[in-house]
Amino acid sequence: MALLSEYHRPTTLDAALTLLQRTDRVLVPLAGGSKLVGELETRARPDVDGVVDLRALGLDTVTVSATHATVGALVTLQALCEHPVLADLADGLLRRAAQGEGPLNLRHQATLGGVVATAESDSEVYAALLALEAQVTLADARGDQTLPLAALGQVTGLITAIHLDISPARGGLARVARTPSDRPIVAACAVRRGDAQRVALCGVTARPILADAAWNPPDDFKGSAAYRRAMAEVVAARALAQVAIA
Repeated sequence: MALLSEYHRPTTLDAALTLLQRTDRVLVPLAGGSKLVGELETRARPDVDGVVDLRALGLDTVTVSATHATVGALVTLQALCEHPVLADLADGLLRRAAQGEGPLNLRHQATLGGVVATAESDSEVYAALLALEAQVTLADARGDQTLPLAALGQVTGLITAIHLDISPARGGLARVARTPSDRPIVAACAVRRGDAQRVALCGVTARPILADAAWNPPDDFKGSAAYRRAMAEVVAARALAQVAIA
């Protein structure tokens, strides 16, 4: 494991931001640690001097109103699966997507903020959030700003919350994978509210994207660019069929 010289567990957001802004040490935020710990253990991040543990900041709660939910960045994927409102949102889209991120022990560790921050190419949860028109609140030295997930680039500062419209919606998810328990090669999430529908794809570019954006799929051991392009059309059609008005 990488040799860390510092460990911090601040109790306020301001203290966490101050630590992360230090220039004399490379400090990185630690949420669930499902990805970072592995990178440290394999020395894939030799530049890291220490971590700022976020677990004492109170970012692990869900607040629900009549039409919206605010999900703290440290809410785990399993908590998402078990939440009485979010688990059923859009025909269980978030729950189904979270179950595709990995096994139960990983879902108990991985956080929603971590999924957004890492934006892994094959993340069905990220794609589901895009289809649901999620918004993200970021905190830095200048204060807080909230912007659509679709407009989020490289994360600077800290993700503190994800905001979701929980008004009635239909949701669909379709995927292709090497086995049912694997992460997808390509997947599509679709959401319909009234006459409006959105489709997001994962596995077709460096990070999940909305289907109407420009994208060029990669070639790798899971599938060629041509295969991914063809499967994207298939899974998008299947996801849309799930939300079609009967």
